Amino acid sequence: MSKEHEKLSARKKAYLYLEPWSTNSGASLFVDGLVTAAILINIAALIVETIPNLSNFTYKSLWIIELFSIAFFTIEYFLRIWVAPENKSLKKHKHPRLRYLMTPFAVIDLMAILPFYLLLLFSFNLKFLLILRLFRLLKLVRYFRALQIMVNVFKRKSQELLIAVFFTLTLLIFISFLMYYVEGPHQPEVFGSVPQTFWWGIITLTTVGYGDVVPITGWGKFFGGIIAILGIGIFALPAGILASGFSTELEKITEVSSEDNESDEVYCPHCNKLMQK
Repeated sequence: MSKEHEKLSARKKAYLYLEPWSTNSGASLFVDGLVTAAILINIAALIVETIPNLSNFTYKSLWIIELFSIAFFTIEYFLRIWVAPENKSLKKHKHPRLRYLMTPFAVIDLMAILPFYLLLLFSFNLKFLLILRLFRLLKLVRYFRALQIMVNVFKRKSQELLIAVFFTLTLLIFISFLMYYVEGPHQPEVFGSVPQTFWWGIITLTTVGYGDVVPITGWGKFFGGIIAILGIGIFALPAGILASGFSTELEKITEVSSEDNESDEVYCPHCNKLMQK
């Protein structure tokens, strides 16, 4: 451990250990690996819990895993609140800890432990709590760069994606009304209302084609064919937007990596000693 690291306060050290990629020290990498392993074990336990007729031993094992996980994630949650003032982006705020509690990662961390404490205090639907516990999976975003890249892409391309979604919803409503008037009188059981027709519209636009609801009139088949062709292009829009975003994000990462590799140090060509610029 370097002398500079030894001079750091306990809170600063804790922050560096908890914050992914802030330092390459063995302790920091160990903490990152420990939290990641805990998250993955939890997700595996959640999957196993859905299997019916488990043995008593399995149930007890899953309960022990849950207790240890809650203790671990609760300690992690309060440690992150404690070290929040060490975060550069939060230091400028008057109350950095309160500001941290409103960040997406803090909300995810809270939702990861909240179901357990809610179950102790109130009577809840267990399946609903199981869904809330899936927030633990989102904690992985903090530890995997690939997932953070995906989040950044969605942030940067949010306007374009909203336009694509708006256009898709507008088209869905239009074709649902159209097929309601064309097919409704002939198949009232499946095209009897616009909300009922939404299902056919979604399946047709996405070109999934389950085949449970199909038009039988000539005009219905004609419009259905056109809509299916339009669906191919409509759902290609978000894919193209995301592909463009990923390409831009990867280019930025490459540029930053190249800049980091360029050394600012200049050495004397004669004695090979470091020279001040």
